[in-house]
Amino acid sequence: MPTLLYVAVKLISYIAWCWFGLRIWRVGSASLIKAAGIGALRLAIGIIFGVSIFLAGPISPEHLVWKYIAIYVPVRAVEWLIMAWIVGRKSENQNPLKTVTWCLGGIAVSFLADFASPEGVAGHFCVGRCLC
Repeated sequence: MPTLLYVAVKLISYIAWCWFGLRIWRVGSASLIKAAGIGALRLAIGIIFGVSIFLAGPISPEHLVWKYIAIYVPVRAVEWLIMAWIVGRKSENQNPLKTVTWCLGGIAVSFLADFASPEGVAGHFCVGRCLC
């Protein structure tokens, strides 16, 4: 049940942030249905990256907060840049600063949603076990 709640929090967070991205880049065509599809895609990308990190090998428990940051910041930057390309590709309203700002916000959304993970609720960092 805690994992299901975590996945739901991630999905809702990603849908909301993707809806915001649609509002930035495609004002006239932003809809909750499109945001839900794009948010679900973002969750799927996160699962793929998260499983890959898990399969890459065990992570020792010392200095976990720094490992968490060192692993997940670059991974999430790549994930959100992929999403920026998907969300903004049909837009005539491209702006590199807007893209970077939206990606940084997405990274923050991802980290905040990790507090809903079973590890996060217990006050731990979930390196190698989180959905990205």
